[in-house]
Amino acid sequence: MIIPRIFSLSTPDAKVRMHGERSPHRAGRYINPSSMAAISLRFSTSSSQAHSKTSTMAAYQQAPALLCACLMLVLMAGAASGGRVDVEDMLMMDRFRAWQATYNRSYLTAAERLRRFEVYRQNMELIEATNRRAELSYQLGETPFTDLTSEEFLATHTMSTRLHASEAARRHRELITTHAGPVSDGGRQWNRRNYTTDLDVPESVDWRTKGAVTTVKDQGACGGCWSFATVAAIEGLHKIRTGQLVSLSEQEVLDCSSPPNNGCHGGNPAAAIDWVSANGGLTTESDYPYEGRQGKCKLDKARNHVAKIRGRKLVDQNNEAALEVAVAQQPVAVGMNVHPIQQHYKSGVFHGPCDPEDLNHAVTMVGYGAESGGRKYWIVKNSWGEKWGEKGYFRGFASRGASRTSGAPAV
Repeated sequence: MIIPRIFSLSTPDAKVRMHGERSPHRAGRYINPSSMAAISLRFSTSSSQAHSKTSTMAAYQQAPALLCACLMLVLMAGAASGGRVDVEDMLMMDRFRAWQATYNRSYLTAAERLRRFEVYRQNMELIEATNRRAELSYQLGETPFTDLTSEEFLATHTMSTRLHASEAARRHRELITTHAGPVSDGGRQWNRRNYTTDLDVPESVDWRTKGAVTTVKDQGACGGCWSFATVAAIEGLHKIRTGQLVSLSEQEVLDCSSPPNNGCHGGNPAAAIDWVSANGGLTTESDYPYEGRQGKCKLDKARNHVAKIRGRKLVDQNNEAALEVAVAQQPVAVGMNVHPIQQHYKSGVFHGPCDPEDLNHAVTMVGYGAESGGRKYWIVKNSWGEKWGEKGYFRGFASRGASRTSGAPAV
């Protein structure tokens, strides 16, 4: 909420009223440049007679000088009273307004807007302080989540039901296979064996350039990332096997799959694969669109299957080389730990603190590459919308990043 503040000065001939703003979190007064248009001049009349047109015109001609004098006196008055002109707050409020316009954000009450501005300001201070660290290989910036606290962000965009590392180790990483057989064996009889590291792989892979990745989707304030990661991997494999890229239904998986999957609270991609296989496949997103919440399973829509799978293939836990072999053949979904700083990720190759025992998010690896110095990174499709990160994707260093964060089952 912008709180109007009126500054006034009187002269024998005129009174100038200036509307400014007061910082919502700091002492001191200032004049908002955007409010300069609100400056009005009031010309008083004597008790005996009114001013003539000539004197009125002269007063208007003096307005610029009066305005400058008024500004100077306001500044002096603020300094004399112990306050200060908070230009920094003015600029931050302008940035907040621009951010609201960019991300189409509004608030129901003035109090809520004031609170969100304070959160935005604190986040921007964190972002700018982090970006000053020269050793970082990534940049932070404004995202759709810059008005959320880290606690709010994690509560709404990650899973409250965790993928525990012990369960991940038991299940391993799991790779989807098509009904006709896995991509690697050309459709021959499928068998449940681990991916090994004895296959030659390209130096870089990007399934986006091969047309095997649908547009980035947005899970909203629902911890259904596990369904998005599962579906993205199935979409990619369906394209590889059939030549058709079809956007499939996350809502069907969210509504219809059985425990341990728990809707917007969290789920397990491996369990989701089992359900899709037993269910006979998935329907399209257009037939069963996403609603941002778990609902009752719509069996009439869920019967229209367009993409089928028949099982999973294992990729050993925390084996980067085996994962690289898997990603070279198809998109792979993994579990990861989201650190609050990733709320503000904008670009570059991310590396940062994470807890491999706290797998609170699921994403889809759609490729890998290397920096000019040779250090490898993963290309990861997220489900936080296209306005986050690198158009909805992020890159994370292999070994330090992905090996610690990809401890959950993958499809």
